[in-house]
This record gives sequence, C-alpha cells and structure tokens, in this order.
Amino acid sequence: MINETEILAAISEEMSHCSLSNEWLEKKRLAESYYAGDLPRPPETLGRSGVVSTDVADSVEWIMPPIIESLSGKSVKFRPMSAQDEAQADLETQFTHFVFSEDNEGYMALYSAAKDALMSGAGIMKVCYDDTPERIVENYNGLEEPQLQALLGDPMVEVTEIERSETEGTSVTAARIIKQGKVVVEAVPPEEFRVCDDHRGGDLKDARFVAHTRRRTASELLAEGYDPDAIEDAQDYHLDRESNPYSYVDPHNDESQKLLAVTEAYMQMDINSDGIAELVKVVCLGESDPSVILDIEEVPAIPFVSVQAIPKPYSPFGVSVFERVRQIQDLKTAILRSTMDSFYQNTNKMKVVQEGQVNLDDLLTTRPGGIIRAKGHNAVMEIGGTPMGQEAFQLLQFADEQKRSRTGVSADAAMHNQLVSNESAHAVERVMSASEMLVGLIVRNIAETGIRPVYRLIRDNLVRYHNGTVPFRFKGQWINVDPSRWGDRSRMIVTVGAGASEEQQKMGALQQVFAIQKEMVATDPMQAMVSPKQMYSTLADFVELNGLGDCDQFFLDPESPEGQQMAQMKQQQAQQQQQQAMQDQQTQLQMQQMALDAQQKVAQAEGIKAQATMQNGQLKAQIDAMKASHQNEIDQMKNQIAAAKEAGQQRFNVQKLQTDAALKLTELELSAKRDLNRDVADNQGAVNGSGRPTEGSTAGESSTG
Repeated sequence: MINETEILAAISEEMSHCSLSNEWLEKKRLAESYYAGDLPRPPETLGRSGVVSTDVADSVEWIMPPIIESLSGKSVKFRPMSAQDEAQADLETQFTHFVFSEDNEGYMALYSAAKDALMSGAGIMKVCYDDTPERIVENYNGLEEPQLQALLGDPMVEVTEIERSETEGTSVTAARIIKQGKVVVEAVPPEEFRVCDDHRGGDLKDARFVAHTRRRTASELLAEGYDPDAIEDAQDYHLDRESNPYSYVDPHNDESQKLLAVTEAYMQMDINSDGIAELVKVVCLGESDPSVILDIEEVPAIPFVSVQAIPKPYSPFGVSVFERVRQIQDLKTAILRSTMDSFYQNTNKMKVVQEGQVNLDDLLTTRPGGIIRAKGHNAVMEIGGTPMGQEAFQLLQFADEQKRSRTGVSADAAMHNQLVSNESAHAVERVMSASEMLVGLIVRNIAETGIRPVYRLIRDNLVRYHNGTVPFRFKGQWINVDPSRWGDRSRMIVTVGAGASEEQQKMGALQQVFAIQKEMVATDPMQAMVSPKQMYSTLADFVELNGLGDCDQFFLDPESPEGQQMAQMKQQQAQQQQQQAMQDQQTQLQMQQMALDAQQKVAQAEGIKAQATMQNGQLKAQIDAMKASHQNEIDQMKNQIAAAKEAGQQRFNVQKLQTDAALKLTELELSAKRDLNRDVADNQGAVNGSGRPTEGSTAGESSTG
C-alpha cells in the first residue's frame, strides 16, 4: 500500500508537469494588462503620444451582456426519461436552478468564469458539497434551572459561559452547532488551478491529475476537523504562482488567523494495491512541494469544470477573445499614436534656425502672438511632413471591421447600417445576423462547456450527499423535496438565446402560433390537435422570452392542482348547464305535446258534440213521432169511450176501457222514456270521454224531461 511519503512525492511530480496551466496563467496576466490599457506600452521618447486603444476591454464587455442575459435563467433543463417522468424532470430542473442561483452566488460565479474564458481561454468553476458544521453563538437570559439543564443536555450546544444572579436568573452564552451541508458553486482563479499536461479535451471529469491550491486560515481547517498539530507546525504562507505575493505577517497573538497554502489534489492512484487506480482526493499543506497530508479519501468525481468561449480541440484550455483582438488593439494603438504625433508635429513644427541670426530665448518660448527677434526674414524656417487625416480614419475603420469579423461585436451598430445603406433591409439583417451568430456561438460554447456540466455536478452532489427534505415551491405548491431519492438522469438539454433579432423573431412566431391555437379552439372546441397544456406552454415560452419571470404569475398551469381543480369546476358547471338545458328542452317538448293533445281533445270533443247534437235531434224527432202515434191511439180510445158512454154501455165496461187505456198510455210513456234515457246516457258517456261536457247532452236531457 502506498505510504504518505510516496503520495507527497507523486503530487510534487505531477505539479511539475503542469506547464500548460502556467502558460494559461501567463496568458491571463497579459490579457489583464491589455484589458487595463497598460499594453502596448507607451514610447520612451519624450513628447510622443502614449494613447492606447482598448479593443480587448471593449470586446469582452460587449460580449458579457448576452452571455449573462442568456445563461442566468433556466438555460439547462433535465429531460424526462418517460411520460411519467415529466413532472419529476421539471422539479429537478427548477430545484437545481434554485441551488445554483439562490443558494449560491451563481451570478458572480458565472460572471467570473465567463470573463476568464473570454480573457484567457478558460474559466474554472468548482462544484462540491460542504458539510462543515456551522457555529452560531447564542445568548440566553433569565433561564430557570430546568431550562438550563435542557440546554446543557443538548448535544448540539456548546455552553461557553454561565452567569448566575439572584435577581435576574441565569444567563448563558452558548454556541449552537448546525450540521446542515450544502452544495457550493464557486469560480476558481487561474493562479489556484492546475491540470496535467497530458489531458486531452475540455471536460475535466476524465483528467488524470487536477489540483486546487488556495490560502485558508487555521481556524477554517480546524473547523473541518483536520489535525491541529500539523496545522500548528505549518509554515506554508504563500502561493507559488501569485503575481503580487501577499505581505503576510504571522499573527503571534491569534494563531487561528494564520494563513496556510492548502492543496486539494484529485488524482488517479491505486491506494489499496488491487491493481486498479481509484480517483482520490488528497488534502495537503503546501503547493509545488507539499509537506503534510491532512486527509485522503476516495471520491466519485472531479468537481471542476473548464468553461471555454472558443474551445480548442484536445486541450483543456480554449482560445480567448483576447487572442483574437490583441493584434487589432496593437494596430489601432499604432494608428492612433501616429495620428496624434502627426497632429502634434503639424501644430508645433520643427524649425531651422540660422545660427547667430535669432534670439533663441524668444524661439524656445511658445505663446500666442509671441515675438521672435531675428536679424533676417529667413532666419527661421518650419519643416514637417504631411499630416495624417482621412487615411488614418480608413485604417481605423478597417481595423474595426476586422474586429467585428473576428468577434461579432462592434462599437456602433449604426456604422454597420451605413455600410449597407445602398442595400435592402434584408441585407442589413444579414449583416447583423452574421455578427449575432458569432456572439451566439460563444454563448452556446459557454453553456455547453460550463453551465451544463455544472448543473450535472449540482444534481449529482444533491443525490449523493444531501440528507433530509427541503421546503420548495413548485408550480404554485409548497412541497418537501428529498434529492437523495432522485433516480439516475443522464439526459440534459441546453437552451440559450443568440441575439435581439432572434428573440424578436421567436416572439413573433409564438404570437402567430398562439393565434392559430385560439382559432382552432374557437372553431371546434372538441378538436384534438390543441390542448390547454399546449396553449399554456406557448404562453410560458412567450413570458420567459420577454424576461417577465415565472409564467404562473400571469397564467394558471392546467396541470397544477389549482388548474385541475378549476378544470373540474368548469366541467361540473358545463355538465350542470347541459343537464339544465336538457331539462328545459324536455319541459318545452312536454308542454308542446300537452298543447297538441289538448287541441286534439278539443277537436274530438267538438266532433262528439256535433254528433251528439245530431243524434239528439233525430231522437227527439222519433220521440215526437212516437208521441204522435200514441196520441192517435189515445184519441181513438177516447173516442171509443165516448162512444160507449153515448151508447149507454154498462159502467163496468167503461171503467175497464178507461183502465186499459190508462195502463196502455203509461206503458207507452215508460217505454219511450226508457229509450230516451238510454240514448242520452250513451251520448253523455261519449262526451265525458272527450274531457269536456257538451251543451247538446244537456239540451237532450232537458228535452227528454
């Protein structure tokens, strides 16, 4: 098994083979001099122009806004692995972005790394998990004895001072230890970082050796649990590659603030002698020649990311904008200095003086309207070259065009419009689009080489090391997120913007898409091509593209709990309205049927009435005829009775005839009345069956009576 001495020797050997890192650092320092306007250096000749063109600084600052604007938002999204995984992928995307931008100073980390990439070819970002306990001092006053005992029994509280008072109770000063780790995202300065020369490619996850050296206080190292004796004896105060070494004074009274150079070396090493190298993290004191190992452990991944604006194949460091613009700054500086020197010389030309003919004191004193005493008219003559004018401006314009073609940025967009003033509006758009494409490519490179692996490392650290749940607002609802329960996810997508014109085109396209969606829904609400979720996605993209923040501020997500509840309410209302409409329609049909039945019954009753009236008339005529016939018989009997009386028949026969006549008359009347009642009853039944009584039946009954 490898011992500590062999490990330190291996680290020292690897440190000596990081010449590319040293060259990268020197490039950054040179770029900083150009950025600050210190280079090209002014001429040593007195009286010559020392003006410097700041093209490096201008180019870097012009490119920074689209980088920060495009990548500060949710530029990286985790893609779902299945249809059931869409909500989880969205949750992981938003929570990872929260950790990057709000739980850390993600903006400044991105800004620093992107600027290093533009200046020196690469910017380094580090993503790790910090589980160092946090110590918070708390003061308690007026404690009673049970409260004091509870405080003393808390294993996470370290009581440092107790004061007892008979009047004010017990006062306690304690330090509470909070063990709550977090994912840390930070930018690493180039002078603190090294990578082995034989590493090929910009992705550092496969590098054989990577080291990060920085100064840390003894207090920080002790808080992380490192060996106190090693820290006390250490004397490594400075970083080997600092340009301006820190004037460090060893504090004799407070050893906790002693600054030490601490190196975190990530290297492939067979520490368990099984023939297979493991990725280990070695924490040691010192840099190029480390002295003491504080800790060594096996780790799952290298926590560093190389952010590159213009990647260079098979190299951990890319091409910088400084390298693309350096010659332009040198050229423009030379042109400006020559122009200014020409202007100065034209203003104060050199003079040829005849010796002994001119008062040199008057000649050396230059003032408006001054007098030069001379013995002859031609005693003083001016000499000088032709001043530089239009030619210098043409050269400067040419240099600016070269800078724009190399970086995609320029000082004044109006100049580009002026160059294509004789062309159509599409020609202007082509020129601007070509420039924006160059800047957009730089933004895309930084997103792919920097932001994408950073988000992957953030998620991996959350899954590996985070314990417990975290309250998090997701789609309008507060939920408890436990990253340790997240599964494997390897699919990621990067979305970045490229320029103002492209954003305008996207916004116009989204407006057209939304108009088509609205028209399709209005034409056929039951169509299957556009859903509420798709319309919400269109609006969400439009809101995000305009930089208005979260879409939930303006629109309700149909898949959120509130959206689903609102959809259920709308569905219930629609069902109720449909049922009410069906009931109203059924009631209207019933009323129409009842009206039709009533009309039919009225018509039937009228027919029955007419038939009954006709039948009653016929029956009345029959009764009248029967009455007339019976009346004739009665009259005949009366005549016979009268004849019998007149003939003087016996009284008995007369009474018998009268009795027979009365019986016969009664029988006839009863028979006629019975027939009449039967017909009237039949007519009355027919009328009652139609639902309405008729006047004919009443008339028949009264007539019969």
